[in-house]
Amino acid sequence: MFLRTATSTLAVLALTVPAFGDVSPAEVWQNWIEYYQANGYNVTEGTREEAGDTLILRDVAITYAAPGDELDLRFVAPEISLLATGDGRVRTTLADTIPMSVRFTEDGEDVTLTGALTLRDSEIVTSGSAEDMTHDSRMGEVSLALQTMQTGATTRDLPVTLTIANLTSRQNVTRTDAMRFDVEMAAERLNLEADLADLDDAGTGDAGTGDDGSEGSDGPTRVKLSGVVNDLRGASTGVMPLDADPGTDMAAALRAGLDVSGNLAAGAGRFELDVAGTDAEGQPENVAGHYTVEGTDVSFGFGADGLKYQGAIDSTAAEFTVTGLPAPISYSMAETTFDVQMPVLKSDEPAPFKLAYSIGGLSLADGIWDMFDPQKVLPRDPASLDIDITGLMRLTMDLFDPALAKAAEAAGDDAAGSDGMDATGDDATPNPFEPTEISLNKIALSAVGASFDSSGELRVPESGDMTQPVGTLNARIEGVNGLIDRLVQLGVLNSDEVAGYRMMLAMFARPAPEGGDALVSEFEFREGGEIFANGQQVK
Repeated sequence: MFLRTATSTLAVLALTVPAFGDVSPAEVWQNWIEYYQANGYNVTEGTREEAGDTLILRDVAITYAAPGDELDLRFVAPEISLLATGDGRVRTTLADTIPMSVRFTEDGEDVTLTGALTLRDSEIVTSGSAEDMTHDSRMGEVSLALQTMQTGATTRDLPVTLTIANLTSRQNVTRTDAMRFDVEMAAERLNLEADLADLDDAGTGDAGTGDDGSEGSDGPTRVKLSGVVNDLRGASTGVMPLDADPGTDMAAALRAGLDVSGNLAAGAGRFELDVAGTDAEGQPENVAGHYTVEGTDVSFGFGADGLKYQGAIDSTAAEFTVTGLPAPISYSMAETTFDVQMPVLKSDEPAPFKLAYSIGGLSLADGIWDMFDPQKVLPRDPASLDIDITGLMRLTMDLFDPALAKAAEAAGDDAAGSDGMDATGDDATPNPFEPTEISLNKIALSAVGASFDSSGELRVPESGDMTQPVGTLNARIEGVNGLIDRLVQLGVLNSDEVAGYRMMLAMFARPAPEGGDALVSEFEFREGGEIFANGQQVK
């Protein structure tokens, strides 16, 4: 539910920046309507009052309904005022408070969130012409405050507030056969505050008691969350077709020319969390701590050529205290990066894909190490992880094909039977991905004094059987024998088992040419499913 709530919140916030104006108030408003309709939203007016150079609209509802009635967003602006300034520009102002609601389905039950969007010191000034417009907006403060959550016949308070300070943006829009836009935005600060009580209560008013009066499961009864992120910056550019609705048929919109890219960066941030509750015996439980980040930079691209999502997170750290643990859970990471690229449309020709992820400088606090290694047997050097996989794949279905989504939903509904076992059969979700070539550029892990590094090339054989790839993988392991000795010293491994582990290693690896505690391997995958390790057939 939290993920869907967060997504809904961001969608509603996006609606606070009106787009697409023109030289007269009526034309500004018409272009605004066309923009939201192109994105799958519906705009309806309560009343319209037009006099001279002023257009005032009241009770304007902007709504979005997802296919299948799974999500419904709505906010109603009591008043929107558009005024021609006399110099070819139009100034738009909105009511200070705009009620909003989000309705979605969770575990087969309707959930409705209500709240309000509050704007302070806001205006949008539009200049240019009908074909080429620039919109400059400023908002001293934008605040989205959730107020209640209704589940079935039960309504409870939901105090969650997201506030953005000193938000400015510049948006250039050209409109011919499609809408093309370039946007730059900046904000001084983003604040998040939440104070959620009785999260384990089904809504009866008695924490821990179900609707039938039975004792509920133990769990958190109160969650407090606060956070701040400074210096937000972003930019985006894109093309939006006028005759396709991405909300109902994303694949058709992509084929019609939908193409959007952009980036979002932020400076330092800090989040505080406090979770308090009781266990099954009624004893108090608490988790409290903080998370900090020095900076974030994320970029994205989405079009007929595929999906790209890349980013880097600088220097993060976290520390939490947990009831029952003798020391805080504390760790830090120097850097985290990710890069995902993949096709999204069905094609007979393979298209490039990429999956890369890295963690650098992962360090655990001594208090965590001391829980299982008080004698400091294991090296406590920072750990790292690197995954870099590229290749070619063919899509047998559009990634946003409604049939694929329905099949995934059906498989989810049938994922477990009454005995809890996974369901199998014809209702399984179809797999649209058919890799034809895979390059393992790097898969590496370094931790506790040992390291593993591998690379290689694989391809689908002429038979087309993806379960029997053809190619070669090379691997190198350093420090593994020393790690085995340390695990025996810790008591994790039994000394009688060590010979067996080393024998298994000898089957798949040989000593490195330079000697020392290093092993190397070469795995060859041949036609017909045969596998050779260092020249010896193992399958």
